[in-house]
Amino acid sequence: MLREGVLFSKLRLAFVLPRYYADVVGGAETLTGNLALQAQARGAAVEIWTTCARDNRTWANAFPAGTSDEGGLTVRRFSVDERDLEKWIPRQIQLSEGMPLSVHDQFIWMEEGVNSRDLYNYIQKNGESFDLLIFAPYLFGTTFWGSLVYPERSALIPCLHDEPNAYLEVIASMFRQVRGCFFNCNAEMQLARSLYGSQIPGGIVGMGFEQSELTSHTPYFSEEFPYLLYLGRMETGKNVHTMLDYFVESKERGALPEEFHIVIAGAGSFEDLQRPQYQERSDVIAVGRVNEEDKRALLKHAIALVQPSVMESFCIVMMEGWLEGTPALVHENCDVTKHHIHQAEGGLTFRSSESFGEAVGRLFDDSQLRQKFGAAGRRYVEEVFSWEAVMERFDEVVSQLLNDSKSPSAVNTLSS
Repeated sequence: MLREGVLFSKLRLAFVLPRYYADVVGGAETLTGNLALQAQARGAAVEIWTTCARDNRTWANAFPAGTSDEGGLTVRRFSVDERDLEKWIPRQIQLSEGMPLSVHDQFIWMEEGVNSRDLYNYIQKNGESFDLLIFAPYLFGTTFWGSLVYPERSALIPCLHDEPNAYLEVIASMFRQVRGCFFNCNAEMQLARSLYGSQIPGGIVGMGFEQSELTSHTPYFSEEFPYLLYLGRMETGKNVHTMLDYFVESKERGALPEEFHIVIAGAGSFEDLQRPQYQERSDVIAVGRVNEEDKRALLKHAIALVQPSVMESFCIVMMEGWLEGTPALVHENCDVTKHHIHQAEGGLTFRSSESFGEAVGRLFDDSQLRQKFGAAGRRYVEEVFSWEAVMERFDEVVSQLLNDSKSPSAVNTLSS
């Protein structure tokens, strides 16, 4: 076994995802794909094993099955199995509403989720020739069934949230059987150990970032009006409806100036949020998905990036915002984003309409405070989430898992 760290050129790693393609919009897919690229750049033999799906709602087979080279990575795709949604949907509703599921129903929920028997057969035939099979995220059938083919060779990038799915007995069983976990932050690791046992092996890795110069410094909306920015999918699961309610309420009680706007960049609609009335407001602007240059311009000139979600395991957009010098405003009930805020000293938190309006008002009125938060956030990303720092932690966790899968994991420097 490897005792003095990992020699990447000797490693064979397979990263297994329910979907993967260039420019995929999804935190788990982005993080895992970037880790795979960085491991390969350091000499590891790396492959991505995934399904033929593109859309994370229908999970229809959109890509042909087979092997391709994508962005320098070998990607193997396998067809998604047919699903019995009449069995899956009612159990999914029960879960989302916090209602208990029997173990029998948990297995049905997992069996009718996103699965690929062709993928599992490939794992069975080829998994033993890889040092680690790394699965992400935790709640999909591809992770559950796939990781249990060779649990002694399987590790998770769980992207774990404090949500009903995390409390299922079948999920706990998976965490306890696999070799260990690559966590994104301390709050996620502590949640896993509180749910599944204090000796869950693994450590904190996260995702790395590199800063490059903007090719254009177009101010986007900033010359017309000051704005908050939300960057991501327009979904109730991301708590976007609450953010919009708080914004409108703050405007109506005079906590924010009349010219203040909120801009939403991402897929989805106001109907998805069950807030069609906001579509008529001139101070709520949905621009849809934007390219990388426009995203950075929107971040750079925003008063703050708002992250209203209470279910995050890392939060890539916060790091991207800090690299542009933009403060963050996050929900008090999300331990992960709140931890980043406190570690970086890069923004403020809110928990109600009143505290939302107060925080936004402070940031709007005080440009020096915005600059202070933005600069502190940038330093945090550059020091803690450079690729050099991230891959050093990745090396440490891989070494630990390959050497002794059952030993208590060392708490690394991100745990404080």
